[in-house]
Amino acid sequence: MSFTGRLANAWYIFKTSLSFIKKDKSLIIVPVLLVLSLFLFIIITIFMYTRQASSILIFFIFMLIIYLWGIFLGAAQSWMVHEVAQGKDTTFLSGIKRAIKNIPDILLFAIVTLIISMIVGSLKKRGTLGHLAGNFISLITGIAGKLVLPAMIVTERNFIDSVKQLGQAIKAIPEIAVFEIGIKPLTMLSLIISIGIAFLFGIAFSPLIGIILFAILLLAIIMFGILIEQIYYTLLYLTLIEKKKIPGLKLHK
Repeated sequence: MSFTGRLANAWYIFKTSLSFIKKDKSLIIVPVLLVLSLFLFIIITIFMYTRQASSILIFFIFMLIIYLWGIFLGAAQSWMVHEVAQGKDTTFLSGIKRAIKNIPDILLFAIVTLIISMIVGSLKKRGTLGHLAGNFISLITGIAGKLVLPAMIVTERNFIDSVKQLGQAIKAIPEIAVFEIGIKPLTMLSLIISIGIAFLFGIAFSPLIGIILFAILLLAIIMFGILIEQIYYTLLYLTLIEKKKIPGLKLHK
């Protein structure tokens, strides 16, 4: 397949991801819940440190809960995207029920992810090379995780088998690269534009209005970025790795 064909594939998957949001508004629930729960976790973290409840064991358990919750919601989202891809009307409850069936694998996924995160954090404290190595590992494992999740949920593979299947992701590297390098950075561009809009409103009306507007736009951008990423990688997995046909999505072979 030509390089332009691979670029076109990424664009088609991205456009289909956008159409899924329009097609089924239930998909919006997960990123909204994820962002709101993140604020709750931040408040709990601050409370823990003010109470000096920061032993290694407590910190590990708390972080594991955060990772477990995020991956659990991601699993629910993957199943919901899968149902929309099948032409069904999905529901948040449907995604939750499917994720619950995979709790052991989701827990193992969360433990492995947390351990990798701790290793990355340790590397980043060891000079420039360590920082670069940590960022690279974080990038690769992050992408791998986005493909392991739909493999576990959509095909009913366990966590180990889903990781083994990652070898097949090589065929999708161009589409992955286009998203990570070309499409995903648009979120940062949106953030910069939002800062500019909020600044202008702050000057025209009041600083408080500018701050409120920026907060609203920031939350919207974060939620949208999470949603698009989850839909995109689920569709990429279904079409390029599992070779499933999705109505309305025709890719170059």
